[in-house]
Amino acid sequence: MFELFQKIGETSPFILFFISIFLLRNKHNLLFYYIVFFIISSVINLFLKALIQQPRPSIDTKTFNLMIKNKERYIHNHGVPYDIFGMPSGHSQSVLFSTIFIYLALRDIKILILYLCIDIITLIQRVADNHHTINQVIIGSMIGCLLGYIAFKFAQTNIEGKKTAKKDDFGPI
Repeated sequence: MFELFQKIGETSPFILFFISIFLLRNKHNLLFYYIVFFIISSVINLFLKALIQQPRPSIDTKTFNLMIKNKERYIHNHGVPYDIFGMPSGHSQSVLFSTIFIYLALRDIKILILYLCIDIITLIQRVADNHHTINQVIIGSMIGCLLGYIAFKFAQTNIEGKKTAKKDDFGPI
């Protein structure tokens, strides 16, 4: 059971991304804005990590300082590039982004509960496996919520467009 939670936590951004695409499949405009802002959120996360440069708790200080000195940012973890910076948590940011956007788009409490269960598993897994500190997870979550809200409001504004009154045609009422 622990291994299942660990796998969910590790892959949760992709799980929620693909579930979200499925749920928005018939809402083409919302789907477009979801995908665009998901990418923007990921870029913002990388930018913030490079700006803040707070190490992950699993990276020892000596290795971290050596990598900073050599202008290296990634180590390989099981053959996959692994960013040495942990603030803010990208997993937390992306799952909360998806949760807020999908809830605002669909207003379905059952889907919200599913997403929140995956979110909680993710947040716990990121701290328990020493990928992030609690603060890194909290900040990532807050940024994800904010970006999810902004993305939905932006989509909503652009989908509805400007509302103007119809010009009077002086016809009978």
